[in-house]
Amino acid sequence: MFMFNKPYALSDRTTRTITTVNDVDMIEFSGLSTSGSKFSIVTKLADAQRWVNGELIQNCFPHLNADEREILMTGIDAQAWETMFAGTQEEDE
Repeated sequence: MFMFNKPYALSDRTTRTITTVNDVDMIEFSGLSTSGSKFSIVTKLADAQRWVNGELIQNCFPHLNADEREILMTGIDAQAWETMFAGTQEEDE
């Protein structure tokens, strides 16, 4: 079982590439999710630094959706969540 002692985005399972676009430093996190699906998430480097320094991910990356933020934190994508919890949701009557 993979233990999360640091964010997935900072693990050796993720490639981090820094570029400058219109004088703004950007970082791309890319690799494979824990289910083997490719991902690429680009954001401002300054926002990523705030997150690494302890700010809440939803505050640092409000422009990313919940699935993208989950990949950065744990590497688990939406498809893997659905597989893990298939059949556990209560059905409406």
